Amino acid sequence: MSLKVDDLVDWLELAALFDEFHVARVDALIGSLLEQEETPEDDIGERDKKREQLVEELENEVEKRRQALGPTYPFQLSDAGDELIANGEWRDTQFAFYLICLVAAHVTGSEILLAPPAGQMLTTLRNQVFQIIATLGLAGLTRGPAFSVGWPRQQGETIIALLTRAAAAGGGFTVRNPPGQYTPPQEKDGGVDVIAWTPGGRPPPTAFFFGQTASGKNWTDKPVADHARTFERAYMQDLMTGNLSHVTVIPYRVLDERDWNHLHQFHRAILDRLRLPLCAWEGLQLGLNGVAIDGADRVDELRNWLGDFYDYAKAA
Repeated sequence: MSLKVDDLVDWLELAALFDEFHVARVDALIGSLLEQEETPEDDIGERDKKREQLVEELENEVEKRRQALGPTYPFQLSDAGDELIANGEWRDTQFAFYLICLVAAHVTGSEILLAPPAGQMLTTLRNQVFQIIATLGLAGLTRGPAFSVGWPRQQGETIIALLTRAAAAGGGFTVRNPPGQYTPPQEKDGGVDVIAWTPGGRPPPTAFFFGQTASGKNWTDKPVADHARTFERAYMQDLMTGNLSHVTVIPYRVLDERDWNHLHQFHRAILDRLRLPLCAWEGLQLGLNGVAIDGADRVDELRNWLGDFYDYAKAA
């Protein structure tokens, strides 16, 4: 079996999403896996033991996702545990964050997603849709303002203009204008996709966050800390907050605990699929209640993209 339990649950989720009745049967997945075995197990008892172990692992993974993501997780197991069921309101905003991450995790080289987004649909996913989710995610993480730095920015806003907005919102820094002398003249975002900070009655904030979106599978090689250091020197001065944090935002589920812990040594903090959807949903609520958060007024783009992809994949 080449797929691990996280991929197998993803398989069930996608199957449930695209099923006419939004149901995926666990035994159908297990039967398919057994058919792919090169040497079928002759020992029926051992085969049943493996089947039961796999069912338990699948159930545990679904339950872990359900507990971590709460109202943003659009699936549930049936009472008997033999079916994974997609919420009938899966098009609602609260579920869009998770479903988009699920699709984004299987864009390239997937054994699961039969009709991945391509062309302009893929470009929109990477450059706009996931950027909105990441910005809302950092807002939810910090419980404060968040600004979208990554290119392309809405209406072509310059970095200087964006940072001027952020400084005025209480970011606790002044903008270096013109940028530092070592800033490349054609630089678009300096390798930083989101800035955010903790709320407070007045600046400076107690902590300032630099975030980077990484929707590609090479995300492990893209920690934001070095980019943040040069970004600060190029565009910011008098950053009054000494507590600087760095976050990598990904659509993936990192299953292996040792790998997960190891990656944190380089990335400092990671918002993965067990964290990001709920953080983004909470960030959206803050934005709707007046906190300065880029993208809080653009969630229709998420629903529209998800609906377009669903129709595209169903027709493929």
